[in-house]
Amino acid sequence: MKTELELYEILYLINPNFTEQELEEKIEYYQNFLIASGSQVVVQNRGKRNLSYTIKGFDVANYIQMMYVGNEQLIKALNVQINRDETVLRHLTTKVSKF
Repeated sequence: MKTELELYEILYLINPNFTEQELEEKIEYYQNFLIASGSQVVVQNRGKRNLSYTIKGFDVANYIQMMYVGNEQLIKALNVQINRDETVLRHLTTKVSKF
Protein backbone atom coordinates (compact mmCIF):
# COMPACT_ATOMS: atom_id res chain seq x y z
CA MET A 1 0.00 0.00 0.00
CA LYS A 2 1.27 3.47 -0.89
CA THR A 3 1.84 5.80 2.04
CA GLU A 4 3.22 8.58 -0.15
CA LEU A 5 1.26 11.82 0.04
CA GLU A 6 -0.35 13.10 -3.13
CA LEU A 7 -2.67 15.95 -4.11
CA TYR A 8 -6.40 15.19 -4.35
CA GLU A 9 -9.52 17.16 -5.12
CA ILE A 10 -13.02 16.41 -3.88
CA LEU A 11 -16.17 18.04 -5.15
CA TYR A 12 -19.28 17.42 -3.13
CA LEU A 13 -22.87 18.61 -3.47
CA ILE A 14 -24.74 19.58 -0.33
CA ASN A 15 -28.46 19.95 0.35
CA PRO A 16 -29.57 23.37 -1.02
CA ASN A 17 -31.96 24.00 1.91
CA PHE A 18 -29.07 24.68 4.32
CA THR A 19 -28.73 28.14 5.81
CA GLU A 20 -25.39 29.92 5.39
CA GLN A 21 -24.50 29.01 8.99
CA GLU A 22 -25.32 25.32 8.52
CA LEU A 23 -23.36 25.25 5.26
CA GLU A 24 -20.30 26.81 6.91
CA GLU A 25 -20.50 24.29 9.76
CA LYS A 26 -20.65 21.39 7.28
CA ILE A 27 -17.65 22.73 5.34
CA GLU A 28 -15.68 23.25 8.56
CA TYR A 29 -16.52 19.71 9.69
CA TYR A 30 -14.87 18.11 6.66
CA GLN A 31 -12.03 20.62 6.65
CA ASN A 32 -11.30 19.89 10.32
CA PHE A 33 -11.53 16.15 9.66
CA LEU A 34 -8.76 16.42 7.06
CA ILE A 35 -6.61 18.78 9.16
CA ALA A 36 -6.91 16.46 12.17
CA SER A 37 -5.61 13.67 9.94
CA GLY A 38 -2.50 15.72 9.16
CA SER A 39 -3.55 17.10 5.78
CA GLN A 40 -3.37 20.58 4.34
CA VAL A 41 -6.65 21.80 2.86
CA VAL A 42 -7.87 24.55 0.53
CA VAL A 43 -11.66 25.01 0.36
CA GLN A 44 -13.75 26.86 -2.20
CA ASN A 45 -17.49 27.32 -1.88
CA ARG A 46 -18.72 27.40 -5.48
CA GLY A 47 -22.22 28.43 -4.42
CA LYS A 48 -25.63 27.12 -5.45
CA ARG A 49 -25.91 25.77 -8.97
CA ASN A 50 -28.57 24.05 -11.00
CA LEU A 51 -28.12 20.32 -11.44
CA SER A 52 -28.25 18.64 -14.85
CA TYR A 53 -30.69 16.12 -13.43
CA THR A 54 -32.58 15.63 -10.17
CA ILE A 55 -30.56 14.09 -7.34
CA LYS A 56 -32.47 12.87 -4.27
CA GLY A 57 -35.37 15.15 -5.23
CA PHE A 58 -33.26 18.32 -5.63
CA ASP A 59 -32.71 20.38 -8.80
CA VAL A 60 -30.18 22.73 -7.12
CA ALA A 61 -27.22 22.04 -4.81
CA ASN A 62 -24.40 23.81 -2.99
CA TYR A 63 -21.09 22.95 -4.71
CA ILE A 64 -18.04 22.66 -2.43
CA GLN A 65 -14.54 21.99 -3.77
CA MET A 66 -11.61 20.97 -1.56
CA MET A 67 -7.99 20.37 -2.53
CA TYR A 68 -6.00 18.37 0.01
CA VAL A 69 -2.87 16.32 0.51
CA GLY A 70 -3.39 12.69 1.47
CA ASN A 71 -2.95 8.99 0.81
CA GLU A 72 -5.22 5.97 0.28
CA GLN A 73 -6.06 5.64 3.97
CA LEU A 74 -7.17 9.27 4.26
CA ILE A 75 -9.29 9.04 1.11
CA LYS A 76 -11.03 5.92 2.39
CA ALA A 77 -11.70 7.53 5.79
CA LEU A 78 -13.08 10.70 4.18
CA ASN A 79 -15.30 8.71 1.80
CA VAL A 80 -16.73 6.73 4.72
CA GLN A 81 -17.61 9.99 6.50
CA ILE A 82 -19.20 11.52 3.39
CA ASN A 83 -21.13 8.33 2.49
CA ARG A 84 -22.70 8.34 5.97
CA ASP A 85 -23.81 11.97 5.60
CA GLU A 86 -27.33 12.16 4.17
CA THR A 87 -26.99 15.90 3.44
CA VAL A 88 -24.28 15.23 0.85
CA LEU A 89 -26.10 14.51 -2.40
CA ARG A 90 -23.05 13.40 -4.44
CA HIS A 91 -19.27 13.49 -4.21
CA LEU A 92 -16.32 12.82 -6.47
CA THR A 93 -12.66 12.48 -5.48
CA THR A 94 -9.95 12.81 -8.11
CA LYS A 95 -6.20 12.61 -7.92
CA VAL A 96 -4.53 15.72 -9.30
CA SER A 97 -1.93 14.57 -11.79
CA LYS A 98 1.59 15.95 -11.84
CA PHE A 99 2.39 18.43 -14.57
